[in-house]
Amino acid sequence: MFKFWLIRKTPYRETSLLATVLSEQNRLIRVVVRGGQRSNSKLSEFQPFTGELNGKPSGLMYLNRPELYGPRVSLAGLSLVSGLYINEIMHWLLPEGAELEGLFMGYTHTLTQLFNSDFTSLRYFERLLLEASGAYPDFNLDREGDLLDASSFYRLLDFQQLVRVDIGAPDSLIGDDWIRLAECRYLEKNTESYAKWLHRILIDRATGGRRLVSRELLAGAGAGAELGL
Repeated sequence: MFKFWLIRKTPYRETSLLATVLSEQNRLIRVVVRGGQRSNSKLSEFQPFTGELNGKPSGLMYLNRPELYGPRVSLAGLSLVSGLYINEIMHWLLPEGAELEGLFMGYTHTLTQLFNSDFTSLRYFERLLLEASGAYPDFNLDREGDLLDASSFYRLLDFQQLVRVDIGAPDSLIGDDWIRLAECRYLEKNTESYAKWLHRILIDRATGGRRLVSRELLAGAGAGAELGL
């Protein structure tokens, strides 16, 4: 028996579900859950559960005997939509079968922080996924291979490298701000706001500009800009 979180589910055949689950082995797995559409199904988002996996890793996997494991993380309002957002970007940024060290614990911690209305946790989880998908640039060096000068201004070129620019150039930040971003110092002044802007454009590029339902829900509530999704 392994522990799981449900990330995404769609109806499959008459009573089953085709689901993406995150296992405690830090893997995203696509599985069939027989009877998952029935009213007594125990599968829901933000509810940890255990189950057994059957099938060949290279073929269709089946998740059997799902059982609840601990209380559901009761997200509501902006926390709920933020939880749906991290599920959505994880589904689109990481390929099926992806294995990423610390993913299960990172996801679990982020849900707990969202329950406590700590939305800065979104920045750390976005960063984890962006780095895993190869979509996060190296901000320690500029295009010339030089260390950043904290007092000079830089712009991200082609989503890949920093180039030195004049003060006031569009989409530029001072070197010290890029350094703070590189070091995940999101609790410091202004850094989280810059991370919201940066992560949004990197996620949009990595997903090919894909429509994110969770963003639209937040935009409808007038909170998308506030949370940076």
